[in-house]
Amino acid sequence: MAALAVIFAAAPRAALAAPKKFTAGYTVSLYGLTLARTSFTSTLDGDAIQIDGTIATAGVARIIDDTKGTTTVRGHLSKDGVAPDAFRIAYTSGKKNKRIEIDYANGTVSRTLNVPPLKKRKKWVALSDADLKAATDPLSGIMVRAEKPADVCTKTLRYYDGGLRADISFSYVVKKPFTIPGYSGDATVCNARFTPVAGYRPGNATIEYLKNKAGMTIAFVPMGSTGMFVPVSASIGTKIGTVTVQADRFEASQ
Repeated sequence: MAALAVIFAAAPRAALAAPKKFTAGYTVSLYGLTLARTSFTSTLDGDAIQIDGTIATAGVARIIDDTKGTTTVRGHLSKDGVAPDAFRIAYTSGKKNKRIEIDYANGTVSRTLNVPPLKKRKKWVALSDADLKAATDPLSGIMVRAEKPADVCTKTLRYYDGGLRADISFSYVVKKPFTIPGYSGDATVCNARFTPVAGYRPGNATIEYLKNKAGMTIAFVPMGSTGMFVPVSASIGTKIGTVTVQADRFEASQ
């Protein structure tokens, strides 16, 4: 649940000369039942960007798995989107505590810390140095720079969450109207294909489902006149049903 919510941290923004803060909320649901809510505040100062967020299970999901956490990323705008400098997430799930730290240098992952350490099985696809080059974090990696809306769906994201490295490739579906408080206009909808690269156990049921059977779509809207596009909704097929992530509010402040 935390990983799904983190992916959609960015919100529509206008091109600004002075530092501005934007707060967006997202709801994660399954069969119409709310599973989690997230709130993220993004600060854009020239080419520098910082995103701070909170994640928490909600509704019936809180009874089964009470998860709460915070996350942040620092980085700067690049020709492809956001080049991260540091990613942090810390959360509690019941009595368990988890913390992940990822640092970057010259566009490459330079340090990863998992507390507690990841448990690796005997059969494991190990990460190589090449896998960590140009890898993006889950929080800022989904922000895409493109010359026109349809070009968003030609991108491939090199996703890395501190353990799993995967490629997420987009293909164009349709353009449709989209309105939430703070944005009204067109959204570009892409199909998303998940391909595991490293940092996982071969034959893992969840990985195999995401690779071969899960249907995933993501809707992007432009970030003002910056040439950046950010997600406002998504649907992700799982073995128990389709999980949806939907932006439901957007607030700007100086």
